[in-house]
Amino acid sequence: MPLDGTDRARLTEIFSLAQDRGWIGGTDLDQHIEHSLGFAAAAAAIPTVAVDLGSGGGLPALVLAALWPQSQWTLVDSSLPKAAFLELHCAHLGWSDRVAVVHAQAETLSQDQQYQATADLVTARSFGPPPSVIQAAAPLLKVGGELIVSAAPQATPWPPKDLADLAMAPDRLTQSPPKFHRSTRTT
Repeated sequence: MPLDGTDRARLTEIFSLAQDRGWIGGTDLDQHIEHSLGFAAAAAAIPTVAVDLGSGGGLPALVLAALWPQSQWTLVDSSLPKAAFLELHCAHLGWSDRVAVVHAQAETLSQDQQYQATADLVTARSFGPPPSVIQAAAPLLKVGGELIVSAAPQATPWPPKDLADLAMAPDRLTQSPPKFHRSTRTT
């Protein structure tokens, strides 16, 4: 699914500002956008409600929000400057009615009843070790909801016990670059 040229240009401008602040690595921004589109390719369906953990400079959440304008998003970051940056740019994009930014630890958000079992999709990129990602994401997902996490090129599937302990189906590691961990909430 390609990203509209206007959206790509607007997002590239935002990501350039985030990159200047050190919130996005130094690689080519088009590569970052293409990597973010990989999350969409890995998803089973377009989500109605989605959460992005550790949103940082906006990847992959802003790309996915542009690609799926019918989705409601919650972007979560523990850094106040990053959260403020994202909130400002979501407002400039005209997305304030469908993209909320929450300044919080992901682990804290997952304990908030307002967010528990509400998401069809939770995404994370460079968020943390598997147990931390799973523990933060699982409570946010509806039954059948998906967790999709960017994986390192040498990644191996996540430990089944870590997933099973939180009612998550075994990890399905996509094999084509980029790689993604995919797991589904079972109960």
